[in-house]
Amino acid sequence: MEVRVDGNRAAEAVAEIERVWHLCAAPDDDDNFDAVVRMTFDDASADLADIDAGVVQGRSLPNLMQVLTQAVTRAAIDAQKGHLVMLHAAGIQCPDTGAVVALVGPGGTGKTTLIRTLGPGKGYITDETVAVTADDIVLPYPKPLSVRREPGSMWKDETDPLEFGVLPPLRSAPLAAVVLLDRQDGYAGPPAVEPVDTLDAIAALTPETSHLPELEKPLQRMAALCDNVGGVMRVTYAEAEHLAPLVHGWLGAGS
Repeated sequence: MEVRVDGNRAAEAVAEIERVWHLCAAPDDDDNFDAVVRMTFDDASADLADIDAGVVQGRSLPNLMQVLTQAVTRAAIDAQKGHLVMLHAAGIQCPDTGAVVALVGPGGTGKTTLIRTLGPGKGYITDETVAVTADDIVLPYPKPLSVRREPGSMWKDETDPLEFGVLPPLRSAPLAAVVLLDRQDGYAGPPAVEPVDTLDAIAALTPETSHLPELEKPLQRMAALCDNVGGVMRVTYAEAEHLAPLVHGWLGAGS
């Protein structure tokens, strides 16, 4: 992935991109890019975002950074279609073994909040897309954390993940657990965990998997993923902090 920046304030934008995206930086000698996103930061630029085309421009750097994250994520996902299982999930990693738990849920579930709450002291894989190879190895996507500026606002600030105490991901990252999130505001009591049989798990994971039809034998691939982690679980809960002992146990079991 390459981000190309122009405009009369390009240097300012490049510095901010390097600051908050540093965990995703490619090695200096890596010039093999599978996708390109173009960004214009200019005092005279009208706001424009064509996420599908990978083109964004504007005059407000905080707003432009949020749109850039969306464009980069879309381009990265599209570049890997047909190759990886890409779950809409937060990924947390055991810092000792590299084992990863994928916490799967639709937008608005609070995956960024889960990372901020449960991630300190653990490896940060992603708050967006857990990408899994055919060998059940997770490819980290430690993008900036998109933190809502205020309740109900559509705007988010792109933040260096390390500011929240998470650790850079280990590159050896076997998938250890897949958990379906069922957050309920009115739920009382400790989190409830239940196993999900393979057919029901595939049905639940399908809408939260990017480009699933482009995979070779997609249903068999999903079934194998479910079986290889010992089955998918669903957890019903109210607050992110209530999941802390469960995540600790899932990561330990993955060891």
